[in-house]
Amino acid sequence: MIQRIDVKEPVESFVKALEQDGLVVVRNFASADDLVQSLQEVQPYLDADKPWEGKLFPPETKRCFRLIGRSKTVREKFFSHPLYQQVSEHFLARTTTNYYDDTPTTYTTHPLLSMSMTMAIGPGAKAQRIHRDEKNHHATHVKSETYVMGNDLLVGLMVPTCATTIENGATQVIPGSHLWGDHRPPYRDELVSAELDRGDAVLLLGSLYHCGANNYSTQIRPMHIMFQCPGVYRQEEIPWLSYDVQDVKTYSPLVQQRLGYVSSAPNLGWVDLKSPDFLLREEGDEVGHKDLDEA
Repeated sequence: MIQRIDVKEPVESFVKALEQDGLVVVRNFASADDLVQSLQEVQPYLDADKPWEGKLFPPETKRCFRLIGRSKTVREKFFSHPLYQQVSEHFLARTTTNYYDDTPTTYTTHPLLSMSMTMAIGPGAKAQRIHRDEKNHHATHVKSETYVMGNDLLVGLMVPTCATTIENGATQVIPGSHLWGDHRPPYRDELVSAELDRGDAVLLLGSLYHCGANNYSTQIRPMHIMFQCPGVYRQEEIPWLSYDVQDVKTYSPLVQQRLGYVSSAPNLGWVDLKSPDFLLREEGDEVGHKDLDEA
């Protein structure tokens, strides 16, 4: 059974559901107007996409990469939504204490955008292979009866622009599979369809087994997909090459940080030993040399 919780409920409700099942449906996440606008923003890129050659996507699926930069609505309304950011912070932020001489110093590293794209699954598309998205980070998993904080390396948000059904290829999931070890394969008869009303979204952990399903309908099923990872891991999508710095200057401070334009304390992710947010400042603004960490 997939839990369905209204977006107005406390964050703790979503955290509990994710710890228990590995995913949760967010009811009433997006407005109809925002869904229409977001699809209009990515449609030119979907139309221009070429069929995929290989097993990762069926040839009937169209994609819009660099989604955070190409859809202002996705960037500001979906990716920056407080619920997604708070849930990601809960599961992906890392806090450690180290010593400078005999003085303990505590630092926290915050999540980064790992990838973002829109996938439009066309009629006749066949199901994906069942997979965990953490495979790209070479994550290892040990079987556990209860959730162990710190194990997950990704938190995802999926926002379809239409209702998703079994007929049009609603994402299929195996609730609870985030607690499995690495030697337990997933099977098709364990999958459950995460059908969504228009305006609903899905939060999921990177350790959850899932796949895009067969599209038996005559309808294209577009879905905005984004994942975040801990700030100490390599991002799946390379932000420096994906987003023009002049565009990044117009993004909110939150999005700038999530792209990696702010160093992770104490000294991770710098340019000339300076936090890279200086690249977003106006030309002529001087940036002095100083310790990145404040300890």
